[in-house]
Amino acid sequence: MKLPFLAGLLALACGMPLSAQDKKDLPTTGRHMRFLAVGDLPPFRQEVRDGVAYELEPPAGSIPPRQVMVGFGDKKEDTVPLLLGQITEPLSAPGGDSPMQLRKSDDSPKAEPWLKVNRPEKGDFLVLLWRDTAKGDWLKARSLVLEDSVEAAPAGKVRLVNLSPVPIAVVFGGEKIKLEVGKFYQRSVPVGKDTEFQLGAVVDSAAGLQQFHAGTIFQNPGERSLVVIYRADGVQPRKPLKAIVHREPVK
Repeated sequence: MKLPFLAGLLALACGMPLSAQDKKDLPTTGRHMRFLAVGDLPPFRQEVRDGVAYELEPPAGSIPPRQVMVGFGDKKEDTVPLLLGQITEPLSAPGGDSPMQLRKSDDSPKAEPWLKVNRPEKGDFLVLLWRDTAKGDWLKARSLVLEDSVEAAPAGKVRLVNLSPVPIAVVFGGEKIKLEVGKFYQRSVPVGKDTEFQLGAVVDSAAGLQQFHAGTIFQNPGERSLVVIYRADGVQPRKPLKAIVHREPVK
């Protein structure tokens, strides 16, 4: 680990205040919503029958539901496929801020929703989903809603979102930030040029501040990026926290 990075992160850990890829074309009219489930895939499993290897279904609760029904009261429900680490295609969303209900596709309409999400009254939005860490599985999930419009997240910007249970120390293009739990930070990045960033956190007080991610952000003209930080939830993860980066064009 480089000493300048350690020095910067140690300053953040001591209480530095917060400073100020799949590509999908976004619709240009109406109101829309998208979903992004984050987490780790379970280990691959298979069994051999009659000399042929067959992939086994993942253990219950180890992945999000493959499909959910999205509903708003009595309005027609839409089916949405959920794949870890992939943003869904945009769906039309009605106006207002009434709670949005997500049901497993094989559940009865009278069953308790898998998840209820409070949404903004207007504008496009992105729903981030991750497994309930208290339960330790996807049988229940948690969510965070971000504004997803061109105005809220324009081209040339990158957003870092902290879904982990601890504050994150960020060094981004030389800028030092303390990103609190459940918060996001947005800044501009130069077009056509790599911008380095590093992430660290104190997960174990005995181990102190540790770096868990180092990478770069690169954007072409008309693109924006999203960095989502989450708790590693795989089997015996090497690092306690992870980050995924999505880059997409803005229309």
